[in-house]
Amino acid sequence: MSSAPSDPEKYSINEIMDRLKHSPDAHGEGELVTRADGSPSIRVRKRKRRTVQPHKEDNLRSQRSRIFQVTAALVIIFIATFIIGAAIIYANSSSFRNSLIQKIASASGAAVELEQFRMNPVTANAQKITLQWPDGNVLKNFELGNIQAEISPSSFLGKSMSGEEVIVSVGSLVLQIPKPDQAILANGTDDEDLAIHFNRYRIPQLDITLGDTSAPLIKLTKSEGSLNPENVNGRPQLSLYKGTLVINGWPKLRLDHALIDFRGKDADIIGLRMLHETDDRGVIEFSGSVAPYQSDHLSTLAVRMDSFELAGVTGPALGRLFSGRIDSLPTTKSNYFSFLPAAEPSPVLDISFHTTPASRIVVQGFPCLFALAQILDDQWFEHPVFESDVAGVFHRENGVVSLRDLNFESKGRIALRGEISLAPNQTLSGNLQVGLAEAMITASKNPRLNSLFGPITDGFRWLTLKIGGPATTPTDNFKELFLSTAVTPPAPAVPAEHEGSTFEELTRPK
Repeated sequence: MSSAPSDPEKYSINEIMDRLKHSPDAHGEGELVTRADGSPSIRVRKRKRRTVQPHKEDNLRSQRSRIFQVTAALVIIFIATFIIGAAIIYANSSSFRNSLIQKIASASGAAVELEQFRMNPVTANAQKITLQWPDGNVLKNFELGNIQAEISPSSFLGKSMSGEEVIVSVGSLVLQIPKPDQAILANGTDDEDLAIHFNRYRIPQLDITLGDTSAPLIKLTKSEGSLNPENVNGRPQLSLYKGTLVINGWPKLRLDHALIDFRGKDADIIGLRMLHETDDRGVIEFSGSVAPYQSDHLSTLAVRMDSFELAGVTGPALGRLFSGRIDSLPTTKSNYFSFLPAAEPSPVLDISFHTTPASRIVVQGFPCLFALAQILDDQWFEHPVFESDVAGVFHRENGVVSLRDLNFESKGRIALRGEISLAPNQTLSGNLQVGLAEAMITASKNPRLNSLFGPITDGFRWLTLKIGGPATTPTDNFKELFLSTAVTPPAPAVPAEHEGSTFEELTRPK
């Protein structure tokens, strides 16, 4: 049995009105009224909004906070812009420029000239800076062109100039022999608390000259320099890369690299590596300490050579007579370069050498070699080659270049010993001992040659020659000795084929 529905589908007007009168919200939420047309209606009281609305207050508070933040940011930006603008204006003023000149002078100890200085928020720039030191300093003049420095913001405060790196496009440094009775610093101060602080100074194109610029003792051109004010040992360190090196009286060389530490007033040359003018294979390297302010103290550098062209140290004149690659021979009595840091440096270079493995020394240009080639009928003797048994000492002093203690040997053929020197006027002097193997003299069947050379010593028969003449056309006294040698009369059964023959006939090519 189905139950009747609780509410009918249709209501009469009276039922509707009755329900409205007895509804829970009839009196609380509304009032029954009759419209003008007679229809009933419920008048509902307008609900009052709550006076406290948390979400509205949060939105208002957030909006006010954003307005304050934007206003504060604008004020900060305005103040910062004003400060930066004022700092830039001040940094480009004459007072800041004069203050910077004082800082550079205090840091370098030199008289300073600064041209076309300007600053922006990132870099400080100058067209040219010139530093000038007194005659008592090893530094004389330093000209730097097109300078750009990466600066820190604190540099605008004026207390110090600091940053990461200073790059100078072109630099020219002139060094001098310091005079003991002259001042070292131009401003008379040596302030350890410097107002210039940069981590690195770099010059892509640097020229360094020692002595009078018109006739310098040493000149390095087109090198790249980098100065680290404080290395791992807390010392300033200078690095040089590449460049052409010209030393007065020396053959032309090329700088490969150099590393120099500065220890007070002294300089420690960690390594000064040089190359031949036209050869990249061999090297010559110097190392040691230099005391430039002790004019009476001899500075000595160790020297090492590796597969270096002999002409690179002897010069082209001797290089035409003796050519080949050599290594320095370790010894305690040689392999040094010494000089005095004075107006008269008196440099001395002494290197013991032997042939580089798989290399050779060729000797040529001496008249005695040509004569032996003709007498022995062997053109090898005109340009003898010495491969393994080669040793000697190279010595340079007072403009004189010498090859001393020569000991060249080609077993079974020829040996050379003695000393040859080249004077500044390019003339040769010295004594050269020529040794011929007994088998070579016997094979020649020349009685005059047999009488010319002495008894056997160390496997060779020896003849001492006097060397002279210009380096381009050297001379020796082989011809005079050959013609003046008495010939032992041959046995009657053997005709004296060469007796009475002239030197020209004996040495004429067959």
